[in-house]
Amino acid sequence: MIGYNTSIQISEFSDRRGKMKRNHITVNFHLTKRCNYKCKYCYAKFKNFSEMNTIDSQQIVLQIAQVGFSKINFAGGEPFLYKGLGLLLSYAKSLKLTTSIISNGSKITSEWLDEYGKFVDIIGISCDSAKDSSLIELGRGKKNPTQSVLKAFELIDTFNENSHYKIYKKLNSVITSINFRENMSDFVLKTGVQRWKIFQMLHIQGENDDCSEKLSITPFEFQSFINRHLHLQNKGVSIVAENNSMMTDSYLMINPSGRFYQNSFGKYTISDPIIQVGIHTALNQISFKYQKFLNRGGLYNTNNKISLKRAI
Repeated sequence: MIGYNTSIQISEFSDRRGKMKRNHITVNFHLTKRCNYKCKYCYAKFKNFSEMNTIDSQQIVLQIAQVGFSKINFAGGEPFLYKGLGLLLSYAKSLKLTTSIISNGSKITSEWLDEYGKFVDIIGISCDSAKDSSLIELGRGKKNPTQSVLKAFELIDTFNENSHYKIYKKLNSVITSINFRENMSDFVLKTGVQRWKIFQMLHIQGENDDCSEKLSITPFEFQSFINRHLHLQNKGVSIVAENNSMMTDSYLMINPSGRFYQNSFGKYTISDPIIQVGIHTALNQISFKYQKFLNRGGLYNTNNKISLKRAI
């Protein structure tokens, strides 16, 4: 663990009493390292960290709410492989948190949505290509992975049509040497998403060293992919692109063992366990730059037709 004195940074998003300003920060809680896919570039393998039980995870969620954060994003691995996901979503909503999930979409079912969809504000599904062959080469599924993604979005649409609760839809795509020449426009429109986050493949020391040289792309190649899709903004898709610099020190992330971790200097720095030292102390052990969070579009409004205020 490498320590930082981040009191100045933390004060940027705190009021005079030291309480976090609500509606400003998202905390990404990676519940599990388990995943049914094997993405070659994965930067969330968490090799040396165990997974917390649901009770301990609830304690993390409680501290996130108590300190004043307003939004929690459950990720993985694949968060749908974490048995307590639905319970944590329900608990987070009871604490007035905006809830989000990032998933590969393969484990989403209508039955799960019927039971827990009312506790979910946003679902983002990760898909890097509109071509099955490219997704399989990247390790994202083995058979018809694009159809799996489209089916997941269709299930969300069906839930939205049949419920007074509405889930906002996002698409996340990592751009590598395998897909940077692709035009995904038609596929993105088929998903019906309101927001598309496009990431430049990021090398993290100790996480994806074995593929970084092969899959990395230049800033020019990344920009060419972005430019090819900017027209989608005229069709109602909000495009948010993040290069490697924008991703550094701009996310608040918690690993499956309940520690903050941060991408700094091309590798992860990790805090002490939040349950043991408290969330304020753990925050001061990693670097986070609020202005970079804002600059990359971390603070945004969802479609006006979809209210994030739920009566639970």
